[in-house]
Amino acid sequence: MNLNEYKDKAVEIVIEPMISFMEDWDDCDYTIEDVETCKSLIYTYLEALAEMVEPTDEAIMEQVKNLVLALNELNEKVDYSLIETEAREAIWEVIQTSAVDCGLKEYGDDITEEWRDW
Repeated sequence: MNLNEYKDKAVEIVIEPMISFMEDWDDCDYTIEDVETCKSLIYTYLEALAEMVEPTDEAIMEQVKNLVLALNELNEKVDYSLIETEAREAIWEVIQTSAVDCGLKEYGDDITEEWRDW
């Protein structure tokens, strides 16, 4: 798993669009700090995957669950405005592809669905 590749992808398809939206809308309900928190949560997840020596489906899915629950909490804090449709799909893509790349063997269409509120 190429950690830097996934970090770059997260910035490109998740973080930069969030910042762009925030800059375009005066009445945006989230701040740059919220975006940075989102980025930090995603990076922590990716780093946890990259550090796994012998990843198991259970260990990978525990990291997925931790990230999704943390993102739920963050999104709730900003009245569900941070993770809209485009961000939802982009975050899902980063989570799903990195988990599979890390070695997740048993997975369905959406590994975040069980815990995701966004």
